Amino acid sequence: MAEVDFSIFRCPITQSELYLVEKDYVIELFENNQPELQNIGNINLGLVNKDRTYLYPIIEDIIILLPIYAIYIGKDVDVRSNMKLDRERVFNYYNNIEFEVKNSLKIFNDSNKWVDYREVSRDYIRDCFTRAKFFLGDSGKYLLDIASGSVGFEEFIELSEKYEIRICADISIKALIEAKHNMGDRKAIFVCADITNIPIMDNICDAVLCQHTLYHIPKNDQKTAVDEMLRVLKPDSKLVIVYSLFYHSWFMNITLFPIQIYRISRHFAGKLYVRLFNSKPRLYFYPHPLSWFTKNFSRKSTPDFYCWRSTNKYFLNLYIHKWLAGRWLLNSLMKSEKKHSKIWARIGDYPIIVITK
Repeated sequence: MAEVDFSIFRCPITQSELYLVEKDYVIELFENNQPELQNIGNINLGLVNKDRTYLYPIIEDIIILLPIYAIYIGKDVDVRSNMKLDRERVFNYYNNIEFEVKNSLKIFNDSNKWVDYREVSRDYIRDCFTRAKFFLGDSGKYLLDIASGSVGFEEFIELSEKYEIRICADISIKALIEAKHNMGDRKAIFVCADITNIPIMDNICDAVLCQHTLYHIPKNDQKTAVDEMLRVLKPDSKLVIVYSLFYHSWFMNITLFPIQIYRISRHFAGKLYVRLFNSKPRLYFYPHPLSWFTKNFSRKSTPDFYCWRSTNKYFLNLYIHKWLAGRWLLNSLMKSEKKHSKIWARIGDYPIIVITK
């Protein structure tokens, strides 16, 4: 873990400064509080807000700044509110998910639903995994990787190589434990945090990266999340979002027509199901069209749209096979995605959205 300048953080509840407290004080308060944190590991230190109303533990070098995990130590009213259903779905999903090892790195065990691990697709997938790097900027001190997950691919780890310190922030403590393992000796800070309420001071980060997360935020909260990412970003710096268009992707709608009809029907049926029945945690999903970003975030300049990947795994499974010149097809598609990146961003499945503060 990198040496931490705690002055860059703020209380997510009161938005005030945070101050270090000794671990003995934190341990004493946590003995009868937050039982879900008891088995994570050793408490290193703690942070308390300016008014000394909320205490946040640092456990196994993970700075836990999620309001639900704070201990109220004030004398008045605890102002925290409960999570909304769709936000709670995401929280529960990623705190219940398990991990597996691939290429010596810890990765979500549901990754095979979204990542094609076949040899025929390997070069194409690896190339797509690196594309966000070209939009992050040349150098800087802090790269905020918001909703970082476990940073479970070598290509994802290398995205921060131009930055002095990577801040890995995620709502799941389990994911951050695995991210700490995957990052190894690289300089990184690990923060349990909410993307819609980032506990970092204004204008701190030299770049912000958000991959495959924003569309899992409730649709009415996605603007709040983007505003928060822009708030912590330094002026003239870049926010890079990897997004999914799902049923807004004309390329997928045409090439996967019956599959898309099934997926869309299942998607909306699932939204109804989780509201009617007390089911196991299911991952929320809502894709805005690209016009939504232009409408809401054309402040200094209009957002730019580039291609991260035009295809999804359903397309790859259906059309790409070794015996059907699959590698050649993907190499041709890869060249086209790079040459006509802005076109593929608008018709393909996964665009990169670049917003300059």
